Amino acid sequence: MPKFNPILATAIGVSMGVTSAIAVGVSVHMARIYTDNAVQTALVEQLPGAVSQSLKDLELEKINAAKAKIMSKWNGAADSTGGGRHIYGSKDAQFTLVEFSDLECPYCKRFHDTPKQMADKSEGRINWEWQHYPLAFHNPVAEVAAHASECVGEIAGNKAFWAFTGEWFARTQLNGQGVEDVERLVQEVGTPLDAYRQCMESGKYQTLIEGQVKKGTNMGVTGTPATVVVDNMTGNKLLVKGAQSTQVLLQTMQQLVKMRDEAPSQDKLETPAESTTDESGAQ
Repeated sequence: MPKFNPILATAIGVSMGVTSAIAVGVSVHMARIYTDNAVQTALVEQLPGAVSQSLKDLELEKINAAKAKIMSKWNGAADSTGGGRHIYGSKDAQFTLVEFSDLECPYCKRFHDTPKQMADKSEGRINWEWQHYPLAFHNPVAEVAAHASECVGEIAGNKAFWAFTGEWFARTQLNGQGVEDVERLVQEVGTPLDAYRQCMESGKYQTLIEGQVKKGTNMGVTGTPATVVVDNMTGNKLLVKGAQSTQVLLQTMQQLVKMRDEAPSQDKLETPAESTTDESGAQ
């Protein structure tokens, strides 16, 4: 039986320890390589999507912030009015300012805040109704804008319609040049893009727009803006041409009050004396 050699045993133990340490080191190194590869693979596969989603979330936050700011300006409009009409203010108002307007018209842009302020300050006695009257020399953009506003109204509601028209005037370059990013505007008044695109592609509101132009022409409208002031108590109405002042519109209402003892007339329009301003023509 061979004798126990402590020196050899120590050497073997040391050798085995070194081998184990090497094995552990290799194992740790391999695990690190595997982990690094897994991280790199995850970065390659998942990072673009994560970045894209983060950018989408950030963009959505911007759109929602813009929407809150824009829509707060149009609290006087109900979300729905029924019958496809676009009315700002109380539906039970004594007087309605029916404006025939073109979203590419400079004078319409200048006038736009006048009926809004009158409705806002009237304590429910005056409301404002929109009718399309895109002028030929502002087309095709004016007609596209009119159709876009109808699609927004259909999808997102009456309040969104008014917010859209207000923002269109704020952003358009006018005279048929249009808005740089219409779809961004559409989203900022709360309208989903897919539904909006489908509506625009359908061309479904072309007949309505043409009908409103014809109606306006039959009522004596020759340019924009033109406002038919309606006494809702009698049905009497008077046509006011041009971007007239609040004072002119109030005088027209006073004239309608004096006419209340007369028989209601749904068709005949009397035009009050025009202001001396040179802003009564279409632009």
